[in-house]
Parts: sequence; C-alpha cells; structure tokens
Amino acid sequence: MWGCMAKIVLAAGVPHPPRLVREIQDAPGQLRAEALMGQVRRHVEKAAPDIIIEIDSDHFVNFFYDNVPAFCVGLAEEAEGPQEIWCPMPKYVVKGHVPMAKALLTYGLDSNFDLAAAQELWLDHSIMIPLHFLNPSMEIPVVPLYTNGFAAPLPNAPRCYDLGRMVRRFVDQWDEDKRIAIIASGCFAMDVGGPLRGWTDEDWVGMVSGLLVEGRYQELAQQATAARMAAAGNNSSELLNWIALTGAVGDTRPLYVEVEDGSGYAVWELE
Repeated sequence: MWGCMAKIVLAAGVPHPPRLVREIQDAPGQLRAEALMGQVRRHVEKAAPDIIIEIDSDHFVNFFYDNVPAFCVGLAEEAEGPQEIWCPMPKYVVKGHVPMAKALLTYGLDSNFDLAAAQELWLDHSIMIPLHFLNPSMEIPVVPLYTNGFAAPLPNAPRCYDLGRMVRRFVDQWDEDKRIAIIASGCFAMDVGGPLRGWTDEDWVGMVSGLLVEGRYQELAQQATAARMAAAGNNSSELLNWIALTGAVGDTRPLYVEVEDGSGYAVWELE
C-alpha cells in the first residue's frame, strides 16, 4: 500500500515578470533571469514529476474585487493562457488533473479550509510565465491553487502557511502513485504603477530570503503582515504564495535561494 502513495518530490519558487519571455528573446544569454529559470528547470526535469501543483495569485483575470476567494482550486480539464493581450509570450493550452484537483478540494474542505472551486479557468501571466520556462512542452498536467495575494483583504500569512501544510498532508495520504512538484510564483518586494515603483525594499528582501535559507518558515509567516508587505510595494503580497509553499516542505531547507530585483528563485528537493 505504501508504495502506491503520492509523494512531493520537488518544490520551487520563481517570479513571473510578464515581459521576461520577450526580454530573453531580445537578449539571449545575457539576462541573469534566463540562467536562474534554466537552473530551476533542470531541477524540475531531474525530479520528473507526474503532476505540478502551482500556487499562484490571479491578476484580475478570473476574479475581481466583487468576488475574490481567499483560496481556490482549479478543476478545469484544460485552460488557455496567457489571456492578457499585452503579455508578449506564446499562448498555450495547459492540461489540468481533475482527479487530483477534486481530491484536494474534498480533503481541504474536510480539513476546515473553505476552498473555492473553479470549473473553468482563464490563465494569466502569473501562471504561464513559470510554466513556459519549467514545463515548456506543457506535457505535465497542472493543478492551479490560487491564493488571494493580490487584492485586499488578504488571507493572513500563517493561514497560507497552514494551507501548504494541508496540501502536504493531502499528498502524503493520496492513494495514487504520482510524483508531485509544487511551484509557487510571486515577488518579495515590488510596486506596480504606484508611488514606490522603481524602488526595492532591500531590507525586506534580505529578511525574507534569509528566513527561507534558514528554514524559519513560521517566523517568516509571522513577519509577513499585510502592513509590512504593503510597505514593500503594492504587489509584494504575492509572497503569500511562497509562504504556502513553505508549509508543504516541512523542515526541508532549500538547496539555494537567489534574489534578483525584489524577486526570488529557490528549489527544495524532497527525496
């Protein structure tokens, strides 16, 4: 029986700059971000996952202020993206994994997480940029797990950490012989179109990356209040996706954490 259980084999965190694909096309081999994405991709390929759970925040493509769930599981058989016409990258069709998504939804509800469910999805750059680099053939099916890291009021960071712990418990008991990778995407400190644009809160980025390196994940969740994240820029609450990921990795520390322009790249090996 034990040999048939699912297992998280890899976790990774990356950013999702919407123009990164075009920037790399225009300057091949010159951007540090290209090398960092390639480094993460090699770890994903080595882990050979059967399914990806992608923890991300919707950017007003599926949800808006009138209806923003704290947490939502994507149940679509497939979805297309990116939907934003201004995002200069190829469009893809991404396969879902409905059996796993439904099982995660049921387990989450039974674990007192009031998860929303989306039977249809339109994927934005936040989902598609990581997949473009880490799942370029789009052969690995993806279960999107959305956190509201974009529109106040936000779920608190300790609750996001507990979400990740719930995901880990779910995978550990799921009676399917599947290798699972968890990918979280978002920045640590960034302001888009606001008064802080062009400035990076290096103190906050240093604290976040340092706590990740040291495996002090619960302390990071305590530090990441809505007010502190907002002080680092209006997009900095995407850190909640990373915090959810840390709940799933247990006591495992990352192999590395690389920081660039207020964002991070990291990999955890779990086998």
